[in-house]
Amino acid sequence: MTDLMGSTAHELLAQILARYGSIDVFIARLHALLDTPTVERPAAVVPAAGGRHRLAEPTGTVPMTTAAPPRPSG
Repeated sequence: MTDLMGSTAHELLAQILARYGSIDVFIARLHALLDTPTVERPAAVVPAAGGRHRLAEPTGTVPMTTAAPPRPSG
């Protein structure tokens, strides 16, 4: 197969006619490909916080968000 990036419009037309027989058949084929229904995938569901893979604070420690800031020395 020839490289379509370097071919002219006449060469492209010749390839379309050789493969499909006419421009009308080629365009009908394009419409058939575009008109097929789209497969819809289900939306991703975000897991709720606190799942089994959530990192938990070790027992007996103070969470970092409630600890007092360090006191300035001096």
